[in-house]
Amino acid sequence: MKRSSVFILLGMMLVSIARGDSFDYYTLAVTMTPAFCDLNPKHFNSVQCRERKPLSVHGLWPEKARSRAPEYCSGSAFKIAPETEKQLRRIMPDSGLRRYQWEKHGRCSQLSADSYFGIMAREFDELKWPDMFRASGRDVVVERNVVVKELQRLNPSLTSSGIVLRCSGKGRPPLLTEVRVCLSAQGAPMACSQNARSNCPVAVRIRSWR
Repeated sequence: MKRSSVFILLGMMLVSIARGDSFDYYTLAVTMTPAFCDLNPKHFNSVQCRERKPLSVHGLWPEKARSRAPEYCSGSAFKIAPETEKQLRRIMPDSGLRRYQWEKHGRCSQLSADSYFGIMAREFDELKWPDMFRASGRDVVVERNVVVKELQRLNPSLTSSGIVLRCSGKGRPPLLTEVRVCLSAQGAPMACSQNARSNCPVAVRIRSWR
């Protein structure tokens, strides 16, 4: 191959990476809002904390199976239709988070903002969530595997390898702060990559609003 051809090919590869022209799957990250608000007092006046939602969407992230996920890709500006904004107020109520997620992750999907956030809302709504996530008045302590199995029972298409639980906090057991579900580009549940792992111990605490 001629040197000029090599440079052209390399340039095309670099442009592809910069634009986020390919990814292998999505991660839908769902925040356990009571735990998030408890662990992050600086966000207590955010809309999701003021509205005391049990769950809210953190983001929909394009991922690579064997390399770092694309971030801050080039693309269109953040602009969404009123109908899209109406959907997002329900699942991602803070406008600042919407813009941030679009700039960091959404552009890498190669979709318009309306299409990207529309997929996010649809995938969140299609999943069924355990009642223990919506308990009020007292925390629920449960084994990590019980949470995974309940998610699978409610959503038979999910596999344990496609669910990632994230925990945080100094308490024992720690708080369950986020549930992540891996989805194909077409929205079908699939296994997460090996570097996407749960960090929760055997038991977790599900924080409730009091």
